[in-house]
Order: sequence, then C-alpha cells, then structure tokens
Amino acid sequence: MVRVLIDLQRTIARRQLVGSHPAMMITTVVFAALAAVGTLLLGLAENGGPAGWADVVALSSLLWVGGRIAQSAMAGEPVLRPELFAVLPLPRRKLAASLMLIGLLDPANAFLLVALGSVVVKGASYGPAAAVIAAVALVLTVVLTSVCATLAAGLLGPGSARGRDLGTLVVAVAISLLAMTGTLLPSLLIALRQQSVGWLSQLLRVLPTGWGPSAVVAAGNGSVAGAVVLLVGLLTLIAIAGLAGPVVLGRRMSGRRPRHGRRGRARSRRLLSSNATAAVIAKELRLWVRDPMRLTCLVIALIVGTGACVVPQLTAGTDLLLPYGGSLAAVIAAACACNLYGNDGAAIWLTVTAPGSVTADVVGRQLSWLIVVAPYAIASTVVLTALSGQPANWPWALGLLAAVLGGGVGLAPLSSVISPQPLDAAGGPTPAFSLKVHVALIVAALTAAPTLLVLLAGGGWRAVPVGVLTGLVFAIGCGRLAIGRLNTHQVDILQAVIRTT
Repeated sequence: MVRVLIDLQRTIARRQLVGSHPAMMITTVVFAALAAVGTLLLGLAENGGPAGWADVVALSSLLWVGGRIAQSAMAGEPVLRPELFAVLPLPRRKLAASLMLIGLLDPANAFLLVALGSVVVKGASYGPAAAVIAAVALVLTVVLTSVCATLAAGLLGPGSARGRDLGTLVVAVAISLLAMTGTLLPSLLIALRQQSVGWLSQLLRVLPTGWGPSAVVAAGNGSVAGAVVLLVGLLTLIAIAGLAGPVVLGRRMSGRRPRHGRRGRARSRRLLSSNATAAVIAKELRLWVRDPMRLTCLVIALIVGTGACVVPQLTAGTDLLLPYGGSLAAVIAAACACNLYGNDGAAIWLTVTAPGSVTADVVGRQLSWLIVVAPYAIASTVVLTALSGQPANWPWALGLLAAVLGGGVGLAPLSSVISPQPLDAAGGPTPAFSLKVHVALIVAALTAAPTLLVLLAGGGWRAVPVGVLTGLVFAIGCGRLAIGRLNTHQVDILQAVIRTT
C-alpha cells in the first residue's frame, strides 16, 4: 500500500507542478536552503561552551520544528489529503499509518536534516559513541517532527472543520510566538551563549527539541546512560504520536466532526440591506471571523505586532518600541490582507456578474478592514505609549499610526487585485502568497515615510495631521486605483484566482 500511495503522490505532485510558477518555486527552495545552511553554520560557530551550544541548537531546533508543524497545521496536506480516501474499502488504521510513513518523504525533512546537522558534527568531536548518539538523535528529531506535522495537518488543517473551533487560534498563536522568537533571535542567542537567562535555558532543555543537543553534551561528558535516556524519550514520543495518528486521521477520513453546542436562535440583522457597500461590510466582517486563513493572519498581526514591541521591555527593560505596537500590528494586518480576492477564489464571480458592484465591493472591503484593525491598533498605541512614560512619544506614535492605518486601507484592495494568488488545492497558502505578503510588509511600512520624515525633521505634533492627510490620500487614491483595475481586469482576476496549483 505504501508503494502505491508513493506513486500516487508522485503523480499528483507532478500534475500540480505543471500549473505552478517555476520562479516562485525556485525562490522558495533557495530561501529554504539558505536558511538551513545558515542554521547549520550557527550551530558550528563558537557558542560559549557545551552548555551554550546545546541551548543555541535547542532554540534553532524549536524554531524549525515549530515552524514545520505550524505550517502543516495551517496549510494541511497539499497532495494526499486524508478525506480523498474516505470511500476506499480499506482499513482506516492501516491507511492512516501508511500516510504517516509517506510523510517521512516530505522534502522539508531534507532541509531539517541540514539545519540540525551541527548535532552530528558536535557529536563527532566527542568521539565515536557521541557521534552515534548524535546521529540517532538527529534522525529521531526529524521523524518526530514529520509525524507531528502529519497529525497537525489532519487535526487542524483545511478540511478538518477547524474554522469554528480553537484550532485556528492555536495555529495563529503558535505562528505568532515563533515569529516573535525569530525577531528577537540575535538578543536571545547572546543571552544563551552567556548563560545569563537561566529560565530560558531550562525551558529549552525541557522541550523535546532540546533533548537531542542535551544527549550529545551528556555523551561528550561521559554520561552515555543519560544520553540514552533522552533518546528513549524521543522514541517514546514518536510511538505515542504514531498511535494517535491513525485515530486522528481515521476520524478525518470517516468525516466525523466535533459536536458544537446549540446555536442561539437569535440571528444578526442585516445591515442596511438596500445598501450594497454595507452588505459587503457585513459579509467581510463575518469572513474575518469565520475564515481560518483570515483569522489566523489577523491574530498573528495582533500578537506579533504588539509582542515584538513589548518583549524588549520585559527582557531588556527598554521601552523604545512600546509606543509602536499598534502601528506594527496595522502594518502586518495590511500585509496579510494583500490577497483578499485570491483567498476568496471564485467568489469574485458574484462581483463580475453584478453590474455596478465593483465600487461597493472595494469600499466595503476597505471599511471592514478598518473596522477590524483600527480599534485594536488605536487602543494598543494609547495604552503602550502611556506606559512608556515619555510624553515626547505621543506625536510619533499617533502620527505613524494614522499614516499606516490609511496606508493599510488603501493597500488591502489594491494589492489584492494586483497579481492575485490562488490558494493551493487544500485551501492553504502557496509560496507565491507568502512572498507577496513579505513584499506587502515593506510597502505597507513605506506608507508612513512622509510622516517619519516630518518627525525626523523635528516636526513634533505637526506630524499627526501629516499622518492623517497621507493616510487619507493612500486610502482614497489606492482605493480608486483598485476600483479601476477591478473594472478593467475582472475576467483576468477571475481566471487567476480559480487556478489551483
């Protein structure tokens, strides 16, 4: 069965590659390879002795393993989705176990092997016994990651009805924490090398991603028994995940879904049903809450935007970034909204077939984004600026916030009609979508450039009306450009978003 499924996976993947963008795929592979090699070199560098090395590699492992699992939970299985085999007369457990074995052939595991390869190099420097232990630890870590990624895709991925449970929030919080850790990576590495943050070192050693490096250090210190215990721990986790896998994937293939409580009989009233723009706003607000992709991106924006500015205050005692938590959240939210039409897919057909609906559609999407993002961004900015205790921060915080909010209102629809990217066959983001988000991050931040120049020139409170003015210009100007492009390229956009890769 495994051989047949491997052939099926190869055939489906080959067909999917036909409609993909080679440049985007090559770019993704190059970035992944560079990240893996960079992580390898980081583990080979001088890291402050065995303890510091173990902590640094444990942190690197946590980022790679956590990122792999979170990506699988968000995007699901892009090729062999479990529900495709629901009608086959095969034992569910056997089929689910076969799918978990095939997950070991994921190309992402090759990048993970390279990224964590410093474990083997370090073990070889301690002698043959430590080298063997290091090699086993590396293999077990990769296997555990692959099995957990398959479980996450089956339990939380698209098709698992995660849109109305806590799965979406779990994925969003996990990605947010990983993103904040990656942002603070330089300062964390310095602290780990100097062994100045004891609780962080202990936390990294307790997590399974730190058991492999700890086993290598233990073997290097002559405690082979302690190293074996850690390896047995990894093997035990693999066994537990392997036993849970058939149950999770079996429920997915059988179509059983968790029960939800009784819905309230009260239904929300339609907002001004005679107004097309208000109808679009009502529809968009529901999508921001119910669509797993949108809700995940929104939660990431709110957590990462605020967390990246608050964590330095908690770890280093600096309040320099505190006033800009709301602005950063708005920038990330604007970047996450850069592909609204691509995320909605063929739903744009409703706009294409309704004469005169383009303006209402674009304006409704703009206002709904502002309704969702602005209250949190404003509240975060006011609270964090007040906590910073520096009155001079107010014009900077308010001016930049006004600018990026207006820039986000304009950027969201315009970037969505420029190079719309369809989701993959499983309803998850494609590499092209991720690349577009990163480009949009830079563009969204640049919308605050005029206000920033006024502030740097000593403009003070004059920067606030400048931020409001530039925000209005971006919101109205980009909105009109989006309306014009959607009017002239409706068919092209429709063809682009219904293409699956």
